[in-house]
Amino acid sequence: MFKKNTKTKTSVSSILTEESYYPPNVFITYDALIKMKSYVMQHDKEIGWLGYVNYEPKENTYTIYDVVLMKQNVSEVTTELSESGLQEYAEKLISEGKLDELNKVRCWGHSHVNMSTSPSAQDNTTFEEYYKTCDFFIRIIANKNEDLKLDIAIKSE
Repeated sequence: MFKKNTKTKTSVSSILTEESYYPPNVFITYDALIKMKSYVMQHDKEIGWLGYVNYEPKENTYTIYDVVLMKQNVSEVTTELSESGLQEYAEKLISEGKLDELNKVRCWGHSHVNMSTSPSAQDNTTFEEYYKTCDFFIRIIANKNEDLKLDIAIKSE
């Protein structure tokens, strides 16, 4: 599987206004993890995916339960999900009556192939664009060395 990354720390982006704060629990199902690993290991260029997340407020728990690929532009050092690919995927879910699934797309992941899982400036900009539109969002960066970095942005109320 992916090994535990001891070089970089998972970050939680939130302005804390309460005296006590309990960090969230973020889980990835085995099936979702296997899919992500296969995406990373089978491609020599960067590749991106979106993930579905269940949130359980009482337990402060986020579970990534599935990930999917769509049309994208890739190179050795970049990946960009195409507008047409995103639109086609959204239309597919809507036509299948899976609007709630569309609302659970709260994770964006991509590979850095053989590079570090530290986010680039572009990674940070993209992550910020995604999390501005919802109450939480998760970013995953993985590589062929089996490193995985996960960040979560949570809007405070």
